[in-house]
Amino acid sequence: MGLIGTLTHASFDIMLIAVCLAGIRRSTGLTLRIGYFENKNYRSVLGFIVGAGENILDVAAAFMAGYPSIFRRQDPRISHNSDENPNR
Repeated sequence: MGLIGTLTHASFDIMLIAVCLAGIRRSTGLTLRIGYFENKNYRSVLGFIVGAGENILDVAAAFMAGYPSIFRRQDPRISHNSDENPNR
């Protein structure tokens, strides 16, 4: 894999982790303490990455909300086994 392929793969992995962190923050309230890092550049880059993860999660949720025949809202406290399959 060339340099561009490696950079693309690493960027995708970083964004995937950022989206996971955004989902964890929204579902549990736990968040990355960016101030923990002393280097100002690290804090800046991490802040950008976490913000991008939040934006990607928002876009994905809006996309899914546009297809109510496939996706539905459910209380997270309800078991996932309650999904009904109308084709059964």
